[in-house]
Amino acid sequence: MEKTISMDIKPQLERAVGIDVHKEKLIVCFYVRDQVYEVKEYGTFTCDLYQLRDDILHYKIADVIMESTGVYWVALCAILTTAGIKTHVVNAYFVKNMPKEKTDKKDAKWLCKLLVNGQIRDSYIAGEDQRCFRDLCRNRTGYSHQITQVQNRILKVLERRNIKIRSVVSNMSTQTSKDIVKALSEGETDVEKLISLCLGKLKKKKELMRKALQGVLTPHDCSLLKMLLADIAHFENNIAVMEQDIKKHTDKINPQLIKNLDDVAGIAQKGAEIILAEIGDNVDAWETADKLAAWTGTAPGNHETANTKKYVGRRSGNTYLRTAMVQTAWSVVRMKNSYWRALFSHLNKRMHVKKAILIIARKLVKVIYKVIKGVITYKEYGAEYFVKQLQQRVQQNRPILSR
Repeated sequence: MEKTISMDIKPQLERAVGIDVHKEKLIVCFYVRDQVYEVKEYGTFTCDLYQLRDDILHYKIADVIMESTGVYWVALCAILTTAGIKTHVVNAYFVKNMPKEKTDKKDAKWLCKLLVNGQIRDSYIAGEDQRCFRDLCRNRTGYSHQITQVQNRILKVLERRNIKIRSVVSNMSTQTSKDIVKALSEGETDVEKLISLCLGKLKKKKELMRKALQGVLTPHDCSLLKMLLADIAHFENNIAVMEQDIKKHTDKINPQLIKNLDDVAGIAQKGAEIILAEIGDNVDAWETADKLAAWTGTAPGNHETANTKKYVGRRSGNTYLRTAMVQTAWSVVRMKNSYWRALFSHLNKRMHVKKAILIIARKLVKVIYKVIKGVITYKEYGAEYFVKQLQQRVQQNRPILSR
């Protein structure tokens, strides 16, 4: 007997509005069955958005659809939602019009037609509080990247004068690196004084550091270093302020949930904050873990025709969360005697390392889904569990991975 598949069929609407969103204008298609069918153009200033809202209310239309174009949809969505109008924000990739039939007016009509016939899939729109949480976490990540860029520019200044600190220290974020660069920017030329700033394991590398510091900086170089160090101090100060604001958001979340996420291999405090900022403290918006993985951008696409499955790349998904999950995947595969390391070693024999890491990231997303949902608490079973699981699946002729 064939498996019964339920179809999510949405009822047709009598009234709808389709909006093609641009930076400077809005193309709006009004539809009321057997009464109104017209296309109008509006500006994007606040007064224009209020005028559009009033026109929608005038026609007694309760459903509006628009594409998630950049950030231009956010203000309009907020105004319409506040007025009690149900706003459907959709991914432009899923509502493409016919090829070579694209104009702004046709796009608005097409969106309206899709909404009327129930052929849309709403995007996940987080609440205002969660969007603020997201902005803080994303900006913190951005500032961290900017600090790395400034550190690279500092290295460029030093390398021009053959001061090769990076050949001795592990990275430019260490306290020794910061102290030496600060001293150099202040005009310090005594190598022995600079070497005395070495801390920890670098004390054993004083001879190597002495060779690395034999270059000579010009006053211009010192001035550049001072400006670059000031940039880093500015970014670090902003990050410290953001950390305080982020804590205000995490204080509102169940501490047990944060602890459960922190217990997942490879996820530290910042990783848990990014996950909660992007997904939220519940996963009701996604029916299954696979759908969350697809939304994240770690799941492969599907393309089957004539009983032939073709390879298609993954969709872009949530870039910020996918990046965090890939970083987490890299950290877990370095854990000795862990399940993830054993799985990665098995996958790396069959495919490119980056593809294997993406598979690890997808499996981690599924674990996070179940942890947030409260289905499981994470437990590390170790490499032996993976070996036993692999042997069982080989005996049963089953693949080790499932989509």
